[in-house]
Amino acid sequence: MKACVVLAVLLSVAFSESGNSVPQEDDGIGMEYFLVETEPGVYEVEDLVHAEIDVRASPSDLTYHFHSRSNPSRGIDIRTTNIGALRNTQFSVAKDTLFIVHGWRNSHESAVNNYIRESILARHDINVFVVDWSPVAGRNYVSAQGAVTTVGNHVADFIRALIATFGLRLDRVAFVGHSLGAHVSGNAGASLNGQVDHIVGLDPALPLFSINNINNRLDPSDARFVQVIHTNGGLLGFRDSIGDSDFFPNGGSSQPGCGVDLAGTCAHSRAYAYYAEAIRASRNLFVSALCGNMNDFNAGRCNSNTRSAMGGYTIDRIRGDFYLTTNSQSPFARG
Repeated sequence: MKACVVLAVLLSVAFSESGNSVPQEDDGIGMEYFLVETEPGVYEVEDLVHAEIDVRASPSDLTYHFHSRSNPSRGIDIRTTNIGALRNTQFSVAKDTLFIVHGWRNSHESAVNNYIRESILARHDINVFVVDWSPVAGRNYVSAQGAVTTVGNHVADFIRALIATFGLRLDRVAFVGHSLGAHVSGNAGASLNGQVDHIVGLDPALPLFSINNINNRLDPSDARFVQVIHTNGGLLGFRDSIGDSDFFPNGGSSQPGCGVDLAGTCAHSRAYAYYAEAIRASRNLFVSALCGNMNDFNAGRCNSNTRSAMGGYTIDRIRGDFYLTTNSQSPFARG
């Protein structure tokens, strides 16, 4: 009974109209609170109004964990100050390079990195850097969100060091970022003049970001192509299209198999589960249709001649909004 009372109080605070925590449009600026699921069934309220703010981020706050086919699990810690250590690894500019960027309260050990890193190295011989910005991402949300531009600039500086030291080519560099990590990726891409090959944004974070302000968030100018996968739109992630191609599995807001999912934790994490599955598969079965909305998709009123596969290592570069349905458990793709 006590747990039910506590949850009822949390919900009344987080979702009340007076709190304005559920935006009418895809704009997180007016949000004052959101629920955080700290462990299964345990929730707390993240205050976006009264939080102490610390947006400092220095290069020493970031570590780049290098992985390759020869060390797929245990990464080699690299910083801008010891970048020459990569000479003693399997790093090669003759290969593609992928940067994986985690979100709020995560680190290089978090599930998003494990899912993607293990999946991609199982099938592709590339350079993988897992960006750990946990000293900043571990602060309250307001502080972490306010630091994404600075963190992105530091990542871009690391890539410039790779260019200067090894001759890395930007057209062989890609990013995949989850939640706040999607916006860190976007800011890094913007600092590199949009010349990286592509960025995949996995349910880019919504709270405190605006659809109208592209200066601190992921947008199509940040890379040669930007793909976005929406799985918890309107709560933890953006609902509106913010990429060159935007995918809305099951409508993009809630996901089958997630149950009630009060805080959106399950749906938010499905973005990287879908992406990792698409990478690992011998053939990408997340086939999606160009469409106006989920109702039209369900009614068969989409452009059946224009289809695209969501996620994958070699992303489709067809612009537009795409819809699909998934299974409620792995394997999620229906073909």
